[in-house]
Amino acid sequence: MNNAIGRRLVCLLLLLAALVSVVSGVKNAHRYSQDFQWDAAKALSLGYDPYDLSLGLKKAEDIRELDEFFEYFESIDAKQKMEANQFPSLLILLFLYTLLPYRIAVHAWLASNLLFTAAIICLLRKTYMKELSGELFPALSILMIAGTPWRNQIGVGQHTLFAFAFFLLAVYLSDKGNDAASGLALAVSYFKYTLTAPLALIFLYRRKWKSFGISVGIHIVLNIMAAVFLKESFIDMIVKPLKVSSALAGEGSIDISALLSGSKTALILTFVLMCFLIIAALKPGNTDERVLFGLLLLTGLIITYHRTYDFFVLTAVYAGVKVLAEKSGERTGRIFEVFYIFILLYFFFALRVFSESPASLIFGAVVYYAFTVFYLILMLRKCYKKT
Repeated sequence: MNNAIGRRLVCLLLLLAALVSVVSGVKNAHRYSQDFQWDAAKALSLGYDPYDLSLGLKKAEDIRELDEFFEYFESIDAKQKMEANQFPSLLILLFLYTLLPYRIAVHAWLASNLLFTAAIICLLRKTYMKELSGELFPALSILMIAGTPWRNQIGVGQHTLFAFAFFLLAVYLSDKGNDAASGLALAVSYFKYTLTAPLALIFLYRRKWKSFGISVGIHIVLNIMAAVFLKESFIDMIVKPLKVSSALAGEGSIDISALLSGSKTALILTFVLMCFLIIAALKPGNTDERVLFGLLLLTGLIITYHRTYDFFVLTAVYAGVKVLAEKSGERTGRIFEVFYIFILLYFFFALRVFSESPASLIFGAVVYYAFTVFYLILMLRKCYKKT
């Protein structure tokens, strides 16, 4: 009886924290949503090269249709600079929002992100977390919303909710055998390719070549169309966004590039780890897909640029944690799950308490990398053992 009361009390506290998080996130989005990239998509839709504008080769402030964007942020003393670090094929996905005035578009994006959150919860339940208990899944979902990463996603108008929702939709449609629609959803999910490009290896694991091919082909076609529209070369449509994004390489939170200050060593390590993930997907041993999914999420957050607002996806890692814990015996499995819960609580709440100070991020990096290695060791021992 006492345990039941305790669980209910914890759930109540989580619900209250989630409610506060939603209200705070919406308020912040109303005032400070600045990562939406409406300005870059708007410039592209008007025929301006957003990459030249981002690199300072031309002045974005001279475009009359962007006046509202720049004037708003100047009015709140948060002057903006265009940072078009997405390929044209991705900015095109925002064209519907560019039909709206900037301030209305921001609120439309906020509403969209709330819908994407609901979609993530629904699709996780129908895919990787369909076997979780009736109490555990709602608790993890509420924890995700209560945490600082999700709240900051909403507040700054980021795109990870958008991308992750469409990735899960691609998995769901693949489960239903609709490869064409799955490929289309996967193509949309690449908006946050730093997370979803590693996750797309799931489709190599599944041998879903059609879905994967469609997802890549769509972007090739759209980038060619953008090149024609801007009267530039296709190569420029690939190289220029990378030039813009390379300026952010060392500005993440605990990813390899941030820890190594964007050095060439970080690029080499990223390449090596990506090759390892491709091998793990193509030669999976007897790996449960949920385990591979968890590994791709864990490593995806550290092999390329990410800030801690992307770490809300850590709740989905439990799909793989549960499988490995059950395979590893009671004692090791319990330690593994407790370690995972500590990681969640640290990144969802403790970092906020310490204002993401350098020391708190370093500690977070140590425990996160340690957990990822722990996860990998259990995966190799339990999913690649000789029979």
